Amino acid sequence: MYKIAMLLISTSLVGSSPLLSQKKISLSAFVGAGSSHFSGSGTTTNSVYYRNRLLFPKAIDTMANPYGQKGYTNWLAGLQADLSLSSKWIVSLTTQFENSGGKLTGDSVISPAGNYKTNGIYKRYYNYISFNPQIGRIIYDKGVTVVLNTGIDYTSKLEMGANFDFKDQTGQSNYIGGSGGEPEVNDMRITFGATAKRKKWGVALNYKYGLVNYKKYGTGNVYSRIVHIRFQYAFLGK
Repeated sequence: MYKIAMLLISTSLVGSSPLLSQKKISLSAFVGAGSSHFSGSGTTTNSVYYRNRLLFPKAIDTMANPYGQKGYTNWLAGLQADLSLSSKWIVSLTTQFENSGGKLTGDSVISPAGNYKTNGIYKRYYNYISFNPQIGRIIYDKGVTVVLNTGIDYTSKLEMGANFDFKDQTGQSNYIGGSGGEPEVNDMRITFGATAKRKKWGVALNYKYGLVNYKKYGTGNVYSRIVHIRFQYAFLGK
């Protein structure tokens, strides 16, 4: 997947040279952060954590329902190519690495040593490479350019992970975490956003509405909901 992303970026750079001379295309790098969570009948705000206290590879500690409705702090970084179709319309292609997920409260622990109540924080997160073609409409262009945009976001799964931070019945702090598993699905989302640009600098706010059910097995549906703000700089064009 990394090779595909690099190929797309390289192709954009090579193909952009004639358009750059006509100031019709710009290439930007960006970083950003925001909040994400899961939504749907298969999600929750509270769940039970099961422990068997065995060592790897026999350990099967797990959260009963890992899809949290509470906000998880996400982050991202990538590249964006903007092609001006006219004085009012822009086509954009964004390629990015993103980390997103959801959070919930682990309210009790069940284990061979005994069951007890707690108030821990459980986070389930995903790493993706995503591709986001969009169409944008310029609604203001006097010193600062403001663009409204919409499109489709497609992700290619890299890895997933989870961690649980809680206190046991004696008050001792525990932290259990791991990563490296493969995400359940490749996500697809509808995206909406707005960008404000001045010369080579820009700020973009985006919302992503997931369409793919993460819960492939069992009952209930689980969908991603993501909002993030990006800070970008045009290193080619403007």
